[in-house]
Formats: sequence, C-alpha cells, structure tokens
Amino acid sequence: MTESSPLETPVPAGRIERRPDGYTLVFERRFDFPAGYIWEVLTNTDKVAQWLGTVTPGWQLGKEYRLDMGNAEVTGTVLQMSPGLSLQFTWEDPLGDESVLDWQVLETPDGALLQFRTHEESADFLTEGAAGWQGILDAFDDVAAGREPARASMDQWRALRDAYAKEFDVSPTMGHVDAAGIVFERWYNAAAGDVGSALDRATSELGIGAEASVDVTDDGGRTRVVVRQPLSGGSGDAASAQLAAWHQALDAAGDHVAGNPWHPSSRRLAALKEFYGASAGSI
Repeated sequence: MTESSPLETPVPAGRIERRPDGYTLVFERRFDFPAGYIWEVLTNTDKVAQWLGTVTPGWQLGKEYRLDMGNAEVTGTVLQMSPGLSLQFTWEDPLGDESVLDWQVLETPDGALLQFRTHEESADFLTEGAAGWQGILDAFDDVAAGREPARASMDQWRALRDAYAKEFDVSPTMGHVDAAGIVFERWYNAAAGDVGSALDRATSELGIGAEASVDVTDDGGRTRVVVRQPLSGGSGDAASAQLAAWHQALDAAGDHVAGNPWHPSSRRLAALKEFYGASAGSI
C-alpha cells in the first residue's frame, strides 16, 4: 500500500451511537458506481484482499471464515447473505471479543450507497475501531475507483482516534510507546478521588507502576487519567508486555470504580501482549 498524505485535521466520517445495550458504529459511503459493482468489491475475494485482507474460503452463508489482515487474524461465521443487497457476519478479534458486522448495498438514483454497522457491548477499543474502520473504508473507496489503497501512518490514525473520542465523548482505550516510554489515556465517569483509589488498588494487585507518572484530573464531569512510564528493556517484547500490563490495570480500575468483580487473567494478559506486538506495525 502507498502512504497517504499527512492528515492535518482529521475528521470522523462515521458516527458512534449510544444504545441501551451498548454502542453502534455507523458508516455510509456513496458511490458513482452501480450497486452491483459495489457488491462485487464487497464480496469478491480478490477485491476483498485489496481493501481488507485474505478471506478463506470467502463469504458463504452459514459458513465459518478466516481473515488474514497481515498483522492480525480474524475469524467468524456468515449469518446472513442476500446477494447484491446485504451481508452480515460475526467478527471475533485477536482478543477473543466478538461483534456482528452488517453491510448493506442500496441502489440510489446516481449510483449506490454502502452502509456499514457494527454493534459493540462496551466502549473498549471503540474509538480505535472507528478510526480503523474509517481507514478500511477509505481503502474500499480506492479499490472501487481503481486506485492503489493508501495507508495511514500511526500518527494519522492516532489523531483520527482522538477526534472520534472528542466528538463522541468516548474514552480511547489503547496505549502506545513514544520517545519517553509508555503512554495511556483513559476517561472514567467517576470522581477523581475514586478513580485514583481504584487505580492504586489495581496497580498494587498487579505489582506495576513503581516508575510511572500517573496524572488523575477532573475534566469537566469525568476523570482523565494519563499514565507515562519509561520503557524498561529495549525489545519489542518488553514494550508489549508493559503495555499489556498497564492496559489490564486500567481495565481493572474501571471495574473497581463500577463495583464490578475483577480477577487477573493470565489468558487475557497474554492476548493483550500478542495484540500489542501485532499492532506495532499495523497502522
């Protein structure tokens, strides 16, 4: 893929809708092409490989599939398929979380409308997912137009993620590494004192944070937490391990604040470490 030009003012092209049972991420794209052609780009395995990844054996009603995105592998099952109109399948990500993706292709007077929705039970990775799917749909646009898909830089993707967080008031989830070390930002709908106590409890339970700088501030009715910790060890594995540990601690703090039971999970920690290792080169 080619590298895209700098994204100076990232603008969310999708929307995040709050529902009683979670959130829905929605995108709509209009094309000056026939609906049948857009369906071909959506479902033909050779086309899908250009904008999403290698899908095996393809989208087939009632069948399981495996999607190789290069840096990650996704599995799922095709739930609905109305040729030329709609496609729905489950999406199980590398962390084991499952959602349902719904695609609709509609004829319009001047071409076609592509609608994409995915429902999420929690806000985990919601802003990251929004930025990621916007990039994927940009690649879809390029393939439909016969262009080589562009690829955003990590800085461009992160700026777009932050734009989604700001516009739809949803906390970012992922941490990253910069020149100074590990960085996380999380938002909690609770008093700063309660969040600080919950985070102290979580880091104590997990035995991390001795070298970290943790800023807990009241930010207009919510609490904003920024964690910075120097990276100990120069390997990518060391960075992935520390990102995974802090991610788990911040999740635990959220459960403590909400009064939910929380227990450390070695399986979840291993999945997070693998996820951060794969994500390092994904954007």
